[in-house]
Amino acid sequence: MVDLSRDAQELLMKVQSENQQLQAIMAQKQSVEMQEVEINDALKEIKDKTEIYKEVAGLLIKTEKKKIQDELEESVEFIKIKKKQFAEQEAMLKKGLEEDQRKLMAMIQPPGAGGLAE
Repeated sequence: MVDLSRDAQELLMKVQSENQQLQAIMAQKQSVEMQEVEINDALKEIKDKTEIYKEVAGLLIKTEKKKIQDELEESVEFIKIKKKQFAEQEAMLKKGLEEDQRKLMAMIQPPGAGGLAE
């Protein structure tokens, strides 16, 4: 068992936190991607329809096709912005995480060790 210095323990906690943040961002990104697929499917579905109904509080209400298309397309644009933000956050976190993992490994491994404990 390796006794970690205080700095190494703090860095280990930071790495664990960064890992959790990365997983959360990836989950949010995946959720947004699923929403985009659903909206694009809805756009395809209404493409050839003349009558469109929208669910409001459990009721189906006839609505204008153009209005629904505009709402769905606006949602897709909003999702694209969110996906870009998540991708940027993911890239930043991955870069920081890799750097912190390298620092942690350097703190844990004694000088001259080839990465394998004997």
